[in-house]
Amino acid sequence: MSQERIGFIGLGNMGRPMAGHVAAAGHNLVCYDIAGTESRAPKGAACASSVAEVATEASVILLSLPSIEADRRVVLEIANSGASPGTVVADTSTIGPATARASHKVLAERGVEYVDAPVSGLVFRAQEGTLTVMYSGLASTLERIRPAIKPFSANIFHVGTMPGQGQLMKLVNNAIVISNFVITSEAMAYAVSGGIDMHTALEIINVSSGQNFVSTHIFPRYMEKGCYESGSTSSIIKKDLSLFSESAAADGASHDVIRAALEVVEAFAAADPDADQTRIYPFVRDRR
Repeated sequence: MSQERIGFIGLGNMGRPMAGHVAAAGHNLVCYDIAGTESRAPKGAACASSVAEVATEASVILLSLPSIEADRRVVLEIANSGASPGTVVADTSTIGPATARASHKVLAERGVEYVDAPVSGLVFRAQEGTLTVMYSGLASTLERIRPAIKPFSANIFHVGTMPGQGQLMKLVNNAIVISNFVITSEAMAYAVSGGIDMHTALEIINVSSGQNFVSTHIFPRYMEKGCYESGSTSSIIKKDLSLFSESAAADGASHDVIRAALEVVEAFAAADPDADQTRIYPFVRDRR
């Protein structure tokens, strides 16, 4: 167990179970969430009244924030908080390479080390403590923060040393899975419209060449059961796929197929920005 005090900022659908695993592992944890810390903080954790309080009390700070805007705001608050030089901020949010590089620069000027360490696996894996972490930064810093991130992780990958490389890997992963949301929804809707039972179709696909994460985990867990409560929204998947498209366009990388998937996701989010991401299936099914 790490002897360092761990800070955790952002106790939403992902952050709350992640922080819970950190606390359950016996770490000295202090938390903050703008929406209400005491109601969201895990048992055994101290509740801070501000970002600045976390930044001045913890030497390793984990961020789990829902938007780029929130992430930038918190990073600036940490930068202006008087955090001790040598403090590490490990950002598990999905914010894109450009924002990660900017955050690294802002905090480096204050002697605070920023590393991007986005996670993948959706809320159910955050609850299980089986997320995948895509870390970018110094190897020595990874070993320093490993005790803090291991409690909620099944896999920890050291992607690179440059700021933003973990974010790039996360965007690549999300581009695949979100595009598969669209593709699998379109294909499954066509199968069902032709009289094929969804369960039967999934059984066949998942032992055949069409198998993917959405068909093996998302459809059986949510769509097949008529349960649309995965913990992520249409606006979040729009944000993630938009980040990939913008980053790929800026770097001159091909992304025509993913851009087409983004157009569907944009329409889905425009119809209801708070809709659970799994409702993309009925949206695509009923779209004319």
